[in-house]
Amino acid sequence: MVISPEEFSALVGSPNADIERLTTLSSDGKNLLTRVPRELVRFLELQQGDKLRWTVNAQTKEVRLGIEKSE
Repeated sequence: MVISPEEFSALVGSPNADIERLTTLSSDGKNLLTRVPRELVRFLELQQGDKLRWTVNAQTKEVRLGIEKSE
């Protein structure tokens, strides 16, 4: 099923989000890759070695990201 960008925004848009950025998936041939926008890196104080934990609700396909800081 293909949906328009407007339909996608209506489905996942969050009216209470302070920061919202769109990224594009790319591929290295083995994995899909995405970059973290600078605004998020600065705001979340991310550094090389930090880990993102992806949690997916199988029914709603809602994705949540958690941050594990490196020491």
